[in-house]
Amino acid sequence: MKMFKKIVSTFLVLLLILSLLSGCSSSSNSSKSSSENSNTSQKTVTLRFMWWGGDNRHKATLDAISLYEKEHPNVKINAEYGGVTDYLQKLITQLSSGTAPDLVQIDVTWLQQLFSQGDFFADLNKLKDIDVSAFDQNFLKSYCYVDNKLIGLPTGINNSTMYINKDFFDKFGIDDKTVWTWDNLLQTAKMVHEKDKNAYLLDADSTICDYILVTYVGQKTGNQWVNDDYTLGFDKQTLTEAFKYLNSLFEAGAIEPFSQSAPYEGKPDQNPLWLNGQTGMLWNWSSIYANVKSNIKNLSMALPPIDPNAKQTGIVVRPSQLIAINKDSKNMDEAAKFLNWFFTNSEAIKTLKDVRGVPATENARKILSDNNLLDSVLTDNANQAMEKMSPPENGISGNQELEKINTDIIQELAYKKITPEQAADKLINTYKQKLPEIKNQQ
Repeated sequence: MKMFKKIVSTFLVLLLILSLLSGCSSSSNSSKSSSENSNTSQKTVTLRFMWWGGDNRHKATLDAISLYEKEHPNVKINAEYGGVTDYLQKLITQLSSGTAPDLVQIDVTWLQQLFSQGDFFADLNKLKDIDVSAFDQNFLKSYCYVDNKLIGLPTGINNSTMYINKDFFDKFGIDDKTVWTWDNLLQTAKMVHEKDKNAYLLDADSTICDYILVTYVGQKTGNQWVNDDYTLGFDKQTLTEAFKYLNSLFEAGAIEPFSQSAPYEGKPDQNPLWLNGQTGMLWNWSSIYANVKSNIKNLSMALPPIDPNAKQTGIVVRPSQLIAINKDSKNMDEAAKFLNWFFTNSEAIKTLKDVRGVPATENARKILSDNNLLDSVLTDNANQAMEKMSPPENGISGNQELEKINTDIIQELAYKKITPEQAADKLINTYKQKLPEIKNQQ
């Protein structure tokens, strides 16, 4: 009997031990399972984000990315950035080959050309993690939709503007509050170059001269540069007059000879004459304000010249850029979360400031103003531009192939290889060949 009790006792002890071991094993497995579930929900995601800009934009965007990565340790964002030169062609190649980044910065004038290559971007209205209610809906509808799809969100409000080096203006006795017309711009430019043969009123390359050409013509006609039906928005007489005006700027010494400024084609804000105060005005976009301000401390802004009898001002107001999501992104949800954060998070807004122009949402503008992070020079200029803005530019007028035709002909004019009359003939004849090709691609 004693032996039986001893056996039972031993058996019970063994059962207890086995039970305890089983419990430990179960607990261990449960812990492991919980850990695995946690790792699954926080799996590492890598996004690629591509943009162009200057050093200030690059630094602010990188700082914003770092902030997001700290808040979301499972997300890694690879930054791909540089200048605007060849950016569009690189993007088209990547999109066509299926190697494009998850998020891309694009220009609204590229939309027609990009969509002629294919349907590459997600409809942001269909992504649950993106809230577009903070944006002005009319602004979105005017610029950010293609075929009823919301292609991208606007990084800022961008307008054509004249940057003014106030020290240069003081030196030559020019009032930085001058309201510019084509006539007083030319007369002022002559005065400057007569006083100092090494000084030029305008810091301009062939692209900026294209702005001058298109704006001058638009004010005379009141039309789009190219009509919606792919016909010319101007006649030969008006175009010849515009080329004659441009040529008068070259002959008056208003613009540094292209033979000298050629190394800075596409980046006039980096031209040493501008940086050293030997040129006084830069016609460009307000979205590069932060970069310009970092080099020209005593900076002012004005609207581009407007003819007193203009049928439209030619003042362009549009998104600085759009940020879109590649519809083939393998991490669409995470890309959408980052994009929404980029535009709505208060710390992101304060980090990015105005490196892409005046922010496109009222909330972002208020946050920056409350923290003294929005320059009044920039906001005043944007307000003036919005008061005098022209109707939105249509897609074909901003086509990059047409711009290349313009700039090539402008360079021939600047080098005196052709006359203004010949320049007008050449542009019209080339357009008549190119426009049907572009129309057939749509």
